[in-house]
Amino acid sequence: MSQFLENAREIFEAAESSAAAGYAPSEYTILVGSPQGGIYMIADSDWSLGSLQREHAAQVAYRVRSQGGRVIVDGHEGNRSCHLEAVSASKTAQFLLNAVPAWNGSACRAALVA
Repeated sequence: MSQFLENAREIFEAAESSAAAGYAPSEYTILVGSPQGGIYMIADSDWSLGSLQREHAAQVAYRVRSQGGRVIVDGHEGNRSCHLEAVSASKTAQFLLNAVPAWNGSACRAALVA
């Protein structure tokens, strides 16, 4: 696995662990290899990931965000990109508990009555 994807995985696992512990991560961007130094972090930017990467002349950029019970990490390096996403355990449970079985329709009831 490339260092780009390995870093994305590690960032994603850290954000996922934070969310599982009850902390909602704020949106932040991690820029690696910028002229200012090794690693540069920006919180709550409304700039696109690519724009921030170009503005700071970074070789690699990752954005971490939480949205609707999901943890999301996007990454860019040259012509490569990645998108990692996971739904929190509480959102998955909520989805499963609110799901209506397909067999619970009126056609099934009509067949039982007849």
